[in-house]
Amino acid sequence: MLFVRRIATLLACTAAVAVTSTSHAELSANLGLVSEYMRDGISETRGEYAAQLGTTYIHTSGLYGGLWASELKRNDDHTHSEWDLFGGFSHPISHNWGIDLGVTRNTFHGDWESNQQSYGEGFLRATYNQSLVLGIRQTSNFMGSEFPRRVLEASYTLHTASFDFEFYTAQHRYLEIDDDYNFGNDNRDSYWHFRAGVERTYHQYDYRLTLERTNLTSDYDAGTTFQFGIHRYFDLW
Repeated sequence: MLFVRRIATLLACTAAVAVTSTSHAELSANLGLVSEYMRDGISETRGEYAAQLGTTYIHTSGLYGGLWASELKRNDDHTHSEWDLFGGFSHPISHNWGIDLGVTRNTFHGDWESNQQSYGEGFLRATYNQSLVLGIRQTSNFMGSEFPRRVLEASYTLHTASFDFEFYTAQHRYLEIDDDYNFGNDNRDSYWHFRAGVERTYHQYDYRLTLERTNLTSDYDAGTTFQFGIHRYFDLW
């Protein structure tokens, strides 16, 4: 999600609270288009484009929240969109380190079966020097099932004057599996997701090119994929 990439900005804003008594809040929105929507390394649009939108509220106290949505084009059901509500608290704990704690409510829309896939997920992330991010996400009912899933993730972003280069990896693991809920066979409870990307922000536009890779089979539409996206940001307040 786009709001995850704004953690460093949020921490920089909240750090200002220590040196000023002026309270400040930011409300922004974005509209965008991606060549393919990859969710945790798995395609949700069958290789086709997706329109996306979102809005984010950030306060210098560290509290933030918002809404994010994407078009979906799956093969196996009638789901047409994903709408995610998120909220959390982000705060620097030293000159270099910061923490980010929050929850996301992932909802899917299309037909009755799509609605049943909705689930909530908690997350905790530590950020170092606005570049290194170490995190954990966990839900007790992944995709509306009764099975918990945990995600361990790490990323490093190299900042330059014009571009940001991101390197990301995550392990996705079911904490319980059965014949219907697994990652390819009765004994497979996890998979790995890798991403390398380059991003450029120019005026109010965000351009992003990524290479996504998992060790899942083609049954998941999760091989090696290039994705290009462009998003326009609007400062509402």
